Amino acid sequence: MAYDYDVYALGNAIVDTEISVDDDFLSANGLSKGTMTLVSEERQAALAHRLTGRPRHGAAGGSAANTAVGIMQLGGKAAFAGKIGRDEDGALYRRAMAEAGVAFEGDEAAGSPTGSALILVTPDAERTMQTNLGASSHLGAGDVDPGRIARSQVLYVEGYLFASPLTEAVVRHAMDAAASAGTRIALSLSDPSMVANFGDAIRHATRAKVDLLFCNEHEAAVYSGRERREESLAELAKDCPLVFMTVGKDGSLIADGGEVTKVEGYDVPVVDTTGAGDLYAAGVLYGLTHGLSPAQSGKLGSFAAALIVAQVGPRLAGPLPVPLERILDGAQPLDA
Repeated sequence: MAYDYDVYALGNAIVDTEISVDDDFLSANGLSKGTMTLVSEERQAALAHRLTGRPRHGAAGGSAANTAVGIMQLGGKAAFAGKIGRDEDGALYRRAMAEAGVAFEGDEAAGSPTGSALILVTPDAERTMQTNLGASSHLGAGDVDPGRIARSQVLYVEGYLFASPLTEAVVRHAMDAAASAGTRIALSLSDPSMVANFGDAIRHATRAKVDLLFCNEHEAAVYSGRERREESLAELAKDCPLVFMTVGKDGSLIADGGEVTKVEGYDVPVVDTTGAGDLYAAGVLYGLTHGLSPAQSGKLGSFAAALIVAQVGPRLAGPLPVPLERILDGAQPLDA
């Protein structure tokens, strides 16, 4: 079958603002380091005011959208469904997706601002996110195109959508459409707080529909209730046939049926971890939809993630610096 898209991504359309802070700022403002917290527009604005005068980096973002853009940069084809506001940030978001070549769909939500995330990056490159969903919280079933899902190899869903009953219902709608069409379903756990707060719904969806699961070791520990990496992975593998678990600079662990494979990471100077999981997923999904094995796909994912953590921001400036063949043969991310 000829597909129009390698991946149809579903998630929150968010405009990111990154600002460097120290750990004292997080402590003084009661922020839980390394997590994503949903906040009101007023709370977000108050935090931003306390950071007035500090250098900042802004860009169109959102987890699943970052993955869709990454797939395009790798040479694939991607669509993204999300909801933006009828405002300046919404127009910026639409332009950014068009420039990246991603097919973007989703009507504008009148009366709600485009979603935004204040991303606070500490000296150890860890990111702490304060997110106001804005228009993203109004994502509905009508924003999802079952026809496009059917013409895609994979439906990719970010776990952040389980944060509200409305968007969880959209996830179920999209997964049902994918299952009916024979489209593979991939899910990212997205953040430990999502698993902690909405774990029952996430586990139910994973067991019932998901073919391919992405997570990091912290999310896996919350999902499984186990501390050791290998034990967490074994528990997740009971619920999903193919699991990719990232383990920081150590790379990733892949559970494929009854077999576990370790993919080594890359030693690069870490500047900002924002988007690392998104780009890892982009590499894996591109690989799997272009004939690579899970292990080869994991290697490509680790390469893309290594590139993104060595820069500021969640999206690469352009295509990969070296051909895929050289990556699989052992090229290093920063040697090009």
